[in-house]
Amino acid sequence: MDIHSVRKTIKVVFMDSEAIQFEELIQGLIDNAFGCCNDFLSPETVVGLRNNLHRLSEAGKLKESGIGNQSKFQFNSHIRGDKINWIEAISQDPFEMLYLAKVSKFISHLNKTCYTSIASFESHYASYEKGSMYKRHVDQFKSEQGRKFSIVLYLNDDWKSEDGGALSLHPRDQEVVHITPIGGRMVFFRSDEMSHEVNASPTRDRSSIAGWMKN
Repeated sequence: MDIHSVRKTIKVVFMDSEAIQFEELIQGLIDNAFGCCNDFLSPETVVGLRNNLHRLSEAGKLKESGIGNQSKFQFNSHIRGDKINWIEAISQDPFEMLYLAKVSKFISHLNKTCYTSIASFESHYASYEKGSMYKRHVDQFKSEQGRKFSIVLYLNDDWKSEDGGALSLHPRDQEVVHITPIGGRMVFFRSDEMSHEVNASPTRDRSSIAGWMKN
């Protein structure tokens, strides 16, 4: 079913703050092909997640990312330059637990109000060193159709527009949208439809968590 046709009517006035955030993301997807919500997690949680990523980096546990899957998997830093570490679904880290719990609530809200039938979720830390990028792509593999929605949570501290590193979204038949990777900001879009790219920052490293909701 299409999310536009099965959408339930929601009374925002009766919602808690989390549900209002979820509705902001969903309505953005419906109206503009992507949702964007600032302060998706508390500043303390964002700092905790950012510190986790820094510790993983210092311990040498961030791995070079690749493109493609299965037999077509390859490394090519001219196409994709981030380093990653997957987050365990049953993590015992307190900040990862808060992140996973919030995303789980968002998925429940999606399934309840949009009948999306999301059954699982995966995510990883992503670190882009100064000058690294990820060229234009979509998140859905041709040989694997499980990914339905993508999310990106930014972990950067005091990011300025002049730092670059924007996420560029290419909605169909619309102007390109450039999203500054401000810490705590969440972006939400369809994995199989939204072409997007990560631009390089000439001034600093860039931190985030990328995730995919699957059925």
